[in-house]
Amino acid sequence: MKNHPGPEQLALYAGNDLSLPGALQVRIHLYGCARCAAEAAALRLARQELRRRAGELPEELDWSSLEAEMSANIRLGLSAGAIVDRPAVVEDTPQPEAAGWRLAVVLASLSFVAVAGWWLRNPDNLRTMTDPAAAVLSEARPDGLALQNRGAALTLLNHSEQPAVTTVSWDGGARASFVDSETGQVTIHHVSAQ
Repeated sequence: MKNHPGPEQLALYAGNDLSLPGALQVRIHLYGCARCAAEAAALRLARQELRRRAGELPEELDWSSLEAEMSANIRLGLSAGAIVDRPAVVEDTPQPEAAGWRLAVVLASLSFVAVAGWWLRNPDNLRTMTDPAAAVLSEARPDGLALQNRGAALTLLNHSEQPAVTTVSWDGGARASFVDSETGQVTIHHVSAQ
């Protein structure tokens, strides 16, 4: 053993409570180390003195009340441990108030979907939304953007050899970007319908 055994190992050795390999290591060390051997001997003497004094308990000690108190403390500790280890109880059934709110939210959502579906299926409502004379038409082409509104047109062309990257958004806006092959400049056109 290169290092000295710790106080715990020496105490276990003095009480014959070390495993066989551990006890052999400590015994070999004690043959070569007088300081650790003296400490182990002192621990053995302290253990013998403790055993001797344990036999001299006071006569006024009431063993039956001490036993009852210890048993009650043990039962209390076991009960508290069982409560702490018990998983939290989660009720799967919703509370009546929560179920009412959930039902109201579901019914409101279904009502909204039904009204919106009815309104969109009505041809009169769709005609006012898609009046061709008032519509702005956006077109994304490889050579640029084209917008048309009430017979007027606006075209933004890409004069580069490379095609423009064009996109059209849901609200009628259009975007085109392209790189000039001669200068390397990036041009971005972004138009939106009002």
